[in-house]
This record gives sequence, structure tokens and C-alpha cells, in this order.
Amino acid sequence: MQLIPYLKTTFGLTDDLLKQVERVAITKTYAKKDVILDAGHYSRSVFFIEQGFVRMFYHKSNKNITHYFFSEQTFAAGTESVFYHRKSMYGMEALEPSIITLIPFDAIEKLASHSIPMNRLIQTILLQALMGFSTRLQSLQFETAQERYHKLMEQHPDILLRAPLGDVASYLGISQQTLSVIRAQR
Repeated sequence: MQLIPYLKTTFGLTDDLLKQVERVAITKTYAKKDVILDAGHYSRSVFFIEQGFVRMFYHKSNKNITHYFFSEQTFAAGTESVFYHRKSMYGMEALEPSIITLIPFDAIEKLASHSIPMNRLIQTILLQALMGFSTRLQSLQFETAQERYHKLMEQHPDILLRAPLGDVASYLGISQQTLSVIRAQR
């Protein structure tokens, strides 16, 4: 679903607000493996995934580690950049051909100063980020690799179908070889 119909149905934005968002939003197409935003860069835009599949990653010990996956009708943002005006340690990469709309956060903030539905949009973006970080941290701290894999299969089987196994393994915090062993045990 495209951004404007999504905002209208999900947040009940008025036609006037939708027109203002539409004026500042930029829709881009990305090929598979395109880096949308490199780690360590600054971006004050919120990304809405209209179509495709995206991973958020960071660099550690000369490796790209998958932090999170985003599919259609979700918002993604480097929260450090968007909310705190700092470089984000996270980058984003298209894992499939993707259509993504970028919305300058400054425009969202300006519209939110007099719109409750726009404030709900900001809350949704923040809550999605918070839930993602919280769930990931809890999983890595309190679950075994097998438990993390089985939970991923139950809650997000689409990730296993859409993401390369190396990205899934790094998301789970294990090696690709360990992931293969876990999968063979099933």
C-alpha cells in the first residue's frame, strides 16, 4: 500500500494533512542489495516501506550485523538521527526490489504541532522502534539460539523466506553454520 492511503486509513489524516505530506515525501525505488542508508550516516527522514523487504544493519568487527527486518507497511528510521540529530550507527539495505517513501521528519514535526493524528504517527514510529529494540534485546539476553530460531519461525516465517541465511543468522546472533545445524534438527 502506498503511503498516502496508508496514512489516511491507519491514522485518519485529513485531506489537507495528506496533501502537505505528499508535497514533501519522496518515493524511491531500490534494487535488491542497494544500500538505502549506510551505517554511520545522518538522516532526518522516516522511511515507509511500500513494497519490498529491508534490513537494518550495523558494522562490528568488519562484519555487517543484521539488527532488524522491515516489510511492507512499516516505518523505519535511524532513531539517533531522526530524534536526536546524531549520526546513526544503523544502515539500511534492500533485500528485495523495494519502493520506499522518505518523509522529512521536520515536516512531520511541524504538522504534529497542531494535529493529534500526526502526533499518533510519531508515537507509532517511536513505539515500533522501541518494541523492536526491546524484543531483540530480551531475545538475545534470555533465549537460546534454538529458542530464538523457533520464535522467529512462529512469529515471522516470512523472514526465513525473504532474507538470506547469513542475514538471518546474524539477526539471531549466531553463525551461519550454527543456523544450519539448528535447521537440520527440526
